[in-house]
Amino acid sequence: MTPWTLLDLDRALRACWAADTCSPDDLADWRPDNPARGHCDLTALVVHDVFGGDLVVGEVHLAGSPRGFHWWNRLSSGVELDLTRE
Repeated sequence: MTPWTLLDLDRALRACWAADTCSPDDLADWRPDNPARGHCDLTALVVHDVFGGDLVVGEVHLAGSPRGFHWWNRLSSGVELDLTRE
Protein backbone atom coordinates (compact mmCIF):
# COMPACT_ATOMS: atom_id res chain seq x y z
CA MET A 1 0.00 0.00 0.00
CA THR A 2 1.27 3.46 -0.90
CA PRO A 3 1.69 5.74 2.15
CA TRP A 4 -0.59 8.76 2.46
CA THR A 5 0.83 12.15 1.58
CA LEU A 6 -0.40 15.22 3.38
CA LEU A 7 -2.09 16.40 0.18
CA ASP A 8 -3.86 13.04 -0.24
CA LEU A 9 -5.13 13.18 3.32
CA ASP A 10 -6.23 16.81 2.99
CA ARG A 11 -8.23 16.01 -0.15
CA ALA A 12 -9.82 12.92 1.38
CA LEU A 13 -10.87 14.74 4.54
CA ARG A 14 -12.30 17.72 2.66
CA ALA A 15 -14.34 15.36 0.48
CA CYS A 16 -15.96 13.94 3.64
CA TRP A 17 -16.84 17.13 5.51
CA ALA A 18 -20.59 17.76 5.61
CA ALA A 19 -23.32 18.81 8.02
CA ASP A 20 -24.02 15.20 8.96
CA THR A 21 -20.36 14.57 9.86
CA CYS A 22 -19.65 17.70 11.90
CA SER A 23 -19.62 17.83 15.68
CA PRO A 24 -23.20 18.09 17.02
CA ASP A 25 -22.11 21.14 19.06
CA ASP A 26 -21.27 22.98 15.82
CA LEU A 27 -24.19 21.89 13.66
CA ALA A 28 -26.11 25.15 14.10
CA ASP A 29 -23.11 27.08 12.76
CA TRP A 30 -22.15 24.66 9.95
CA ARG A 31 -22.45 26.11 6.42
CA PRO A 32 -21.63 24.70 2.96
CA ASP A 33 -19.31 27.66 2.33
CA ASN A 34 -17.25 26.62 5.40
CA PRO A 35 -17.42 22.81 5.45
CA ALA A 36 -14.48 22.55 7.86
CA ARG A 37 -16.69 23.93 10.67
CA GLY A 38 -17.18 21.30 13.35
CA HIS A 39 -14.52 18.95 11.99
CA CYS A 40 -11.35 20.19 13.72
CA ASP A 41 -11.22 17.53 16.44
CA LEU A 42 -11.76 14.53 14.17
CA THR A 43 -9.48 15.95 11.47
CA ALA A 44 -6.69 16.52 14.00
CA LEU A 45 -7.08 12.97 15.30
CA VAL A 46 -6.84 11.47 11.80
CA VAL A 47 -3.75 13.58 11.00
CA HIS A 48 -2.24 12.44 14.31
CA ASP A 49 -2.96 8.77 13.52
CA VAL A 50 -1.30 9.04 10.10
CA PHE A 51 1.59 11.44 10.75
CA GLY A 52 2.08 11.40 14.55
CA GLY A 53 3.22 14.46 16.42
CA ASP A 54 1.16 16.29 19.03
CA LEU A 55 -2.48 17.30 19.28
CA VAL A 56 -2.89 20.99 20.12
CA VAL A 57 -6.06 22.57 21.49
CA GLY A 58 -6.97 26.18 22.09
CA GLU A 59 -10.00 27.89 23.56
CA VAL A 60 -12.00 29.92 21.03
CA HIS A 61 -13.44 33.29 22.07
CA LEU A 62 -15.91 35.44 20.15
CA ALA A 63 -16.44 39.00 21.31
CA GLY A 64 -14.72 38.12 24.58
CA SER A 65 -16.92 35.11 25.34
CA PRO A 66 -15.78 31.48 25.24
CA ARG A 67 -17.21 29.66 22.20
CA GLY A 68 -15.58 26.25 22.48
CA PHE A 69 -12.29 24.70 21.45
CA HIS A 70 -10.22 24.34 18.29
CA TRP A 71 -7.87 21.42 17.60
CA TRP A 72 -4.86 21.21 15.26
CA ASN A 73 -1.57 19.35 14.97
CA ARG A 74 2.11 19.94 15.68
CA LEU A 75 4.10 17.50 13.59
CA SER A 76 7.28 15.90 14.93
CA SER A 77 9.27 18.41 12.83
CA GLY A 78 7.72 21.22 14.90
CA VAL A 79 5.52 22.44 12.04
CA GLU A 80 2.00 23.33 13.17
CA LEU A 81 -0.66 22.06 10.80
CA ASP A 82 -4.31 23.11 10.85
CA LEU A 83 -6.36 21.55 8.03
CA THR A 84 -9.53 23.21 9.38
CA ARG A 85 -8.04 26.68 9.75
CA GLU A 86 -10.79 28.33 7.74
